[in-house]
Amino acid sequence: MVAVDQVAFTFDAGRVTADKRVTLGCKAVYPNEVKIKDIAISIQQDIQEPAFTLSAPRRWDGRKRIEIVPQFSNLKAMQGKGFGSLKIVWSVSPMAVIKEVAPDKLILMRAQKSGTMTVTATVSNGGMPVSQSTIIEVKEPKLDPWVPRIAGKEEKPEEGQFYARDDKNEGTLHYNGLLNEPGVAVFLKLFAEGKLIKTERGRSKEDHSYRLSVGLKPGLIRYSVEFGFQSSGQDQVIHTVSNLVCGDAYLIEGQSNALATDTGEKSPPETNPWIRSYGRPSENAKDNLANLWCNPVWKAEKGEKAELGWWGMELAKRLLESQKIPIFMINAAAGGTRIDQHQRNALHPADLGAIYGHMLWRVQQVKLTHGIRGILWHQGESDQGADGPTGGYGWETYQPLFVEMSAAWKQDFPNVKKYYIYQIWPDSCSMGGRFGSGDRLREKLRTLPGLYSNMGIISTLGIRPPGGCYFPLVGWSELARLIQPLIERDFYGKIPSLSITPPNLRRAFYGGKATDSVSLEFDQPVVWSKTLVGQFYLDGEKNQVLEGSVSGNVLTLKLKSSLTSKKITYLKESAWNQGTLLNGANGLAALTFCEVPIQLSGF
Repeated sequence: MVAVDQVAFTFDAGRVTADKRVTLGCKAVYPNEVKIKDIAISIQQDIQEPAFTLSAPRRWDGRKRIEIVPQFSNLKAMQGKGFGSLKIVWSVSPMAVIKEVAPDKLILMRAQKSGTMTVTATVSNGGMPVSQSTIIEVKEPKLDPWVPRIAGKEEKPEEGQFYARDDKNEGTLHYNGLLNEPGVAVFLKLFAEGKLIKTERGRSKEDHSYRLSVGLKPGLIRYSVEFGFQSSGQDQVIHTVSNLVCGDAYLIEGQSNALATDTGEKSPPETNPWIRSYGRPSENAKDNLANLWCNPVWKAEKGEKAELGWWGMELAKRLLESQKIPIFMINAAAGGTRIDQHQRNALHPADLGAIYGHMLWRVQQVKLTHGIRGILWHQGESDQGADGPTGGYGWETYQPLFVEMSAAWKQDFPNVKKYYIYQIWPDSCSMGGRFGSGDRLREKLRTLPGLYSNMGIISTLGIRPPGGCYFPLVGWSELARLIQPLIERDFYGKIPSLSITPPNLRRAFYGGKATDSVSLEFDQPVVWSKTLVGQFYLDGEKNQVLEGSVSGNVLTLKLKSSLTSKKITYLKESAWNQGTLLNGANGLAALTFCEVPIQLSGF
């Protein structure tokens, strides 16, 4: 019904993508009858939809800046009709990139994976959106050159400072400043455990500035420096700084299980002279001018400057023990937060009112933006429920938001080499369970490494003692123990004798024409137990599996009957327990998967 009690009617044809014919049926009600008349209407397309192709290179090294530009063949025609204002939405898959969206093009600045990349532009001028795609082959370099940090004009070391080593296995200590006149002879003496090992000399320039630097070798070595000037052939020391160390730097980010302090369990404020951090910024700006270098504790209870959380401290101690080098770590996690709350403010990256800015400010203060080696991420509990940033579920936007966040990491910490993430506990903190939203969130975490060439992932659901929300201290220690081998493999050349990662599903398929069994191919061998038959769901339905068997990396599920199911899920948060888990031959719990498409055959 489009009109009542009208003797005239204006028909709105709306936007069409081609010529078409419609019929308008008119009915008039009289006292004794209803008269009907059909009116044929021809609608001619007069406003053209965007017609375009994408101009883009066929190959990309993932490093050099490139542009993808829409080339419109009918732009003047659209403009002539007053519909030349175009809305362009870009998408890039299946890899993480650092990008910038300009009004008339997409600028790609860096790829974080190699492979075949599809770039799609969806354009609309008010009618039906039109999409075009282009394929680009991406091949990243085997090794990225180290990006050096530019030292400040008046940069000097601070008591207790940590220096991160670079790709040449050396940290660089800068001693720069201004004197009252040019031509003054200055020196910088470096001591290791009190023994003089190097002296650098120079003179102040015409602008009264001087710049001196020395290299520091990583190791359990306490360095100190003396700075001064030469007068009458004698060195006059005017400044001494001590307790300086050189090693490796890491960041922890996420929410409460990354923060790992929200527990009533008490522990002595244990510190270690070789583990360093930097205090949190104060609301009092004057306090932020003070030296906040410190030896952190796991949980700040007595006015300590910085805390690493339980597993952060355990990881730092483990790396210190195994590698015999100092470790710097900042825990920047914030409890009860969604991933959208961890995004970078592009207009004010070091905004102290933002989680990201709070972290960046601390790293900038210690001059370690170019020294961060790896970032560890444990988050997602708050993204399981129906409280996503767009009004839907958090899992729907999780991967795009992570890609944007990691792009910011790579821009602000250009030498970061690895990201490490944890697949969270099912129904963690009782925030999942809504129409499978938590299961889907874990699937987004599971598949994130597929977007990167530099990401490792660890499963948490096999950790004992368990943690429905927060792990007990022993459970948190497992987070450190499980991730340590990945870090040692990636940065310290340790070659594991067994797999150190959780089994991850590669694909699911029916065996040939038969549909009474589903084969699951993993990246490593898994171990079958008959208790697992109820943990697999086909198109969401339970109890479809009769038995299972393993051959190499393939787990075959014999079904109770032939099915035409299209998707398979392993483990639903609404009905699971730790005693019924699929484990790898290496003893690690397999990553859960959700609604994975089942191929018609294994070929």
